[in-house]
This record gives sequence, structure tokens and C-alpha cells, in this order.
Amino acid sequence: MRILALDTSTLTASVAVFIDGAAAAFGDARAEPHSEKLLPLVDEMLRRAGIAAAAIDAIACGAGPGSFTGLRIGLATAKGLGFALGKPLVLVSSLAALAWPARGRDVLALLDAKKREVYAGIFDAAGRPLAPERVLPPDALEGYARAAGRGLVVLGDGAAAYPEAAARCGVVDTSIRGTPDARAVAELAAARLAAGSPDSVDELLTAAPTYIRASEAEIASIPVALREPRS
Repeated sequence: MRILALDTSTLTASVAVFIDGAAAAFGDARAEPHSEKLLPLVDEMLRRAGIAAAAIDAIACGAGPGSFTGLRIGLATAKGLGFALGKPLVLVSSLAALAWPARGRDVLALLDAKKREVYAGIFDAAGRPLAPERVLPPDALEGYARAAGRGLVVLGDGAAAYPEAAARCGVVDTSIRGTPDARAVAELAAARLAAGSPDSVDELLTAAPTYIRASEAEIASIPVALREPRS
């Protein structure tokens, strides 16, 4: 199985080419917007892996949550490649990809959502979600983590942004990359493909980013009296 994987949920764009269970090429680039560097990075990773774009079997993309602009650019790129190459598209939670390198342990994965909030997801030792992904103020993290009923390893750039709140939720691991890795996106997508036919997991026609939080435009359209108070 040959998978082209990418994640643009943070300011770090990540691209990997995954061939027969191993990363044949991986690279990332910090850029805003991602539109300037994403396709050149894809081209470079395909070249390093020694494979033509037409030879891949599937495209995997981190669906979020994360940067709204980054997610739109990443998914638009993945869908464009999928349509152009006639390949299936598999979406993967960016929080699940963030947690994946710590598999074997129960994980609280945190991404900095800015505006004094974090995107949070809890995953078991096999990488399965234990709670719905949420966007929360740091002070609410402890209650969210406690609901898992188990000790947690805490990681991600959200933990780095709010270290005291993260420490109240479990053991903070700073040795693991703080942003989602396209290699993890590829591995999670490969597991989905192995569990079913490409047609059964193909999301090319229906794919949409997982925002969790309302956009500024959506918030502005809600009457002030009906808006939830924000911490």
C-alpha cells in the first residue's frame, strides 16, 4: 500500500509518503499560508520516495481540528490530488495523529486553539478515542481529563502553551512532537484501509474539515444574547 499523507492543522505543514508499512519520505515546513509550500513539499517527498504521484494507492489527510485556514488548504489540496489521480481519500483526526506516537499509553492530546482555548482529545493505548474531541479553556481541561477515569500522558503544543493546566491532567511528555505528524496520519489511514476496502473508507466526495469551534463569521452572526459566555 502506497499512501501520500499530509497534515496542515497547525502552522507546520507535514507530508509523508508511506510504502508497505514504512515511511519512505517525510518532511515538514513551517509556513503561513500553507499554500506557498504544501505542493512543493508534496513534490519533494514523492521525489525522495522515488515514486510518481500516479503510482500512489490512496491519499490521507489530517481533518483537524486546528487552524481553519490550514485545514481548508490541506483538504483542498488532498481532494484536488484525489480527483486528478482518481485515488481514494482517507481522513484522519489530527488529534489522533498527534497522540499516535505515544500509543501504548492513554493520551490526552492538546493543540493550541489560540484565544485562551485548546483542542483536546483522549485516546486509549491502541489509539481509540475515549471521549469526544472538544475545544476548551485551559481551566476546564482537568474535568475533561478526569472523565476518562485513568492516568493520562499529556502532549502537544497545547500542553506547552498551558503547562500548569496540562500538568493537572497527567504526566506531560515533552519528548514527543507537539504537532501532528503526516507519518502518523499515514499509519492511521493504512489501518482504516486494511480494515475495509478503499471504496468503504473513501471520503473524497464528502470530506470536510473538523473545525469543532465556530468560525469568527459564524460567531458574529449569532445574536449577542444567545452567545455562550467565553472564558
